[in-house]
Parts: sequence; structure tokens; C-alpha cells
Amino acid sequence: MIPEPHRCTFDYQVIRKPHIRHLYLRIREGKVYVSANQRVPEEQIEQFVRSKSAWIQKHLSRTEQKQDLGKKDARVHLLGEAYPIHIHHDTISKEGSMEIENGIASFSLPHPARHETLVSLRDAYYKKCCPIVITPMVEKYAAQMHCFPAQITYRHNKSRWGSCSAHNRLSLNTRLMMLPKPVIAYVVIHELAHILHKNHAAAFWLLVEKHCPDYKALRRAMRAFESFL
Repeated sequence: MIPEPHRCTFDYQVIRKPHIRHLYLRIREGKVYVSANQRVPEEQIEQFVRSKSAWIQKHLSRTEQKQDLGKKDARVHLLGEAYPIHIHHDTISKEGSMEIENGIASFSLPHPARHETLVSLRDAYYKKCCPIVITPMVEKYAAQMHCFPAQITYRHNKSRWGSCSAHNRLSLNTRLMMLPKPVIAYVVIHELAHILHKNHAAAFWLLVEKHCPDYKALRRAMRAFESFL
């Protein structure tokens, strides 16, 4: 579907979807998107965007402040902690690597550092950590909830932290490794709950709350990291 450009307090784009009942707001790469049913009038969408103006401004500011990993004050986030970066050149390695050791995110590179290269190496490190940190969480809560996924995959998705397919396959974002463990656990519980409930009706949230009583606070904490998606 082709987004429709509109102007309000902020520039935003409307994406029309036939089967959704509510308005959904997302910010990705400094752009504001609103998903709406085809029958929702533009005036209602504009009013919705205006009502969210404070939230939008806050998140746009965070996006603008995202650090270039090549800068001196940049940090790598892991499980809610921020680690300073040290870069050293390694003429033996052809691809480069990143490890977190002794409180430092240490990059080894065969060539001068570029932001895109550092991000790629950081994300590779996250992906390596996911089966070690997140898979045991999935297994733990799957047993508690009696919601067993058919498959677990890890990849970087720019629009969501996780998803559960119609065939009960979980796809979890490798950048979940940035978040504190309790927030990761909430995402895991949320996606496992979709194995029993394919929507966000009351029964879904009751199941989430049963296994994650403070899920509302954790959802708010998760939003602080959305600009890193």
C-alpha cells in the first residue's frame, strides 16, 4: 500500500489497512506513520496525531540524538547497560569483530571504522548472544504458559521487537539484546501469548498479566529503546 502524505503539527504518512479497528502510531527512522482503517476520516486521524504530539516530539528527539558509533562518546547497549567503545585495528582479521569485556565494547577492525561497519559487527554480536540469553527465556515461559512455539528465529526487524506467525513461529529481534532482561521477558511472554490468542483482546492481556504482572510498566520501558530499532 502507498502511504498518503499529510501535514499536521508534524509531517506524517497514513497507511490504510482494511482489517484494523484502531489507529496505530509508529516512528521509524525519523518519520511518523499512522495506520488506519480505510473508513477512518482524515480529520479524525489528524486529531489523533495532534493528541500524540508530545509523545511524537519526545521520540523524534531521541531519533535525532542517536549516536554515530564511530564518535568518541558513543555507547553499545547490552541488557540495559551502556558500554563505552574501544576500537583497535587488526590487520590479521578480514571481517572484524566485537566483544564486550571488562566493561568495554571492544571492536577489532582491519580498516578505518565506519558507523555502518560498527553497527553490523554489534548486531552480529547481538545475534550470537540471542540463543544464549533469550532462548532459555522462551523455553521457561513456554513451559509455564503451555504455549510452545513451532520455531524460534532471530533477525533484525526495523518495525517490531517480535512477532508470532499464524503457524506459531516466533521471530524475535536481535536488538532485544539492548533491553534489560525484564523487558525482554515481557516481549517473550507477549509473543508466546499469541500462540493461544491471535489478537489483543481481553483474554490475551489476561494471559500476559498472569505471567508478567507489571507488563504495563515494562511496555513503557521498552518504548525508550524504540529509536534503536
